[in-house]
Amino acid sequence: MKNLLELRGVSAGYGNGRGNDGPRGIQKKAAIGNVDLLVEEGELVVLAGPNGSGKTTLLKTAGGLLAPMEGRVAVNGKDVSTLKRRERAALTAFLFQVRDSPWPFTVRETIAQGRFFMKGWLGSETREDREVVAAALDKADLGVLADRPITELSGGELQRVYIARCIAQGAAFLLFDEPENNLDPKYAYMIMTLVKDLVREGRGAIVSLHDLRLANAFADRIVLLSRPSKNEPASIFAAGIPGEILTTESVGRVFDLSPNLVKSMIL
Repeated sequence: MKNLLELRGVSAGYGNGRGNDGPRGIQKKAAIGNVDLLVEEGELVVLAGPNGSGKTTLLKTAGGLLAPMEGRVAVNGKDVSTLKRRERAALTAFLFQVRDSPWPFTVRETIAQGRFFMKGWLGSETREDREVVAAALDKADLGVLADRPITELSGGELQRVYIARCIAQGAAFLLFDEPENNLDPKYAYMIMTLVKDLVREGRGAIVSLHDLRLANAFADRIVLLSRPSKNEPASIFAAGIPGEILTTESVGRVFDLSPNLVKSMIL
């Protein structure tokens, strides 16, 4: 197994204008601090933690969308800060919390957008592009919906379309922010099954989840993030296999819950 993603001593946040995260002169405040994390090929790591614990910040930093204030981020052995946008797109695929699209692209057209980083918006579609999109349609079980506008899809169907777009992108590492958000249990389970299948093919993935039962069912490892304090940013409270991390004590402390409520969240 090789390490697909490596974060060493990473702190990250928003506000001082380094890169494109704000006007110059505004002091940057860390949202996450001193994060060490390795994700291997074929491994699905789930981020869990209360609101404000830095899950989205960690995902953006891992994929190079947000420059770390301190530390180093590497994907497939390459320092993310040295990569151009197209190089990052070849290595990492993102799925942030889904919003309904106002544009009635078809399912096939939306998935094909995952290929744009290779040739730009005006590049012509190749035979290889069509084959890759067809394979992504099949893998996400969307063949019968290929020509339907995405504005006519259910939430679960739309989520599968966006995951299929990530598949078409061909990236080795997947970064998904709450892919189960606003989905009923059937669709949430279906989405996580698809993600797990992709990881088994040799990709790596970090997925943030609110549903700890899904985390327990699908994660190879769980990274539990602490709630930030007044003086300290969020950080990793504990990391390990689900049975070690999702305990009454650790979940209760991080989420500030009673033992009975913790059991209802996990079982």
